[in-house]
Amino acid sequence: MNSINNTIDILRRRIPLMICLLIGISSTSIASEIADEKLTREEAIELISEVKHDLNLGKDCELEFVIDDEGNVKPSPIKIIKIYDKDNELLLEAPIHTVEQMSNKELRRLVNSSDFLIASYNTFYYRLDL
Repeated sequence: MNSINNTIDILRRRIPLMICLLIGISSTSIASEIADEKLTREEAIELISEVKHDLNLGKDCELEFVIDDEGNVKPSPIKIIKIYDKDNELLLEAPIHTVEQMSNKELRRLVNSSDFLIASYNTFYYRLDL
């Protein structure tokens, strides 16, 4: 009877550990599949054109402006995303002015496929290896 209770106690301690181990392994395998997603040159060009169209980057759009202490009027983007290729040529410069623009699906895919380089004064630099 005593050995049966010991076995039950051991199982009660080990089953949660086994469940956590299985969850960790499955999470790692799913995360590695997403992180390894690379874009082809054609997909990247298509995504860049969609982002430019969605964010109206080629057209004049209404921007919010900030007046600094000296009376100068400056546009106020939340952040600017710059994506370069492996030859350091600028592929996309996207000033983000609204939260809706930050949640753009194509822009997120481009950023997730790119390597983060540096952030400076609300400007985020990425490199996309094509």
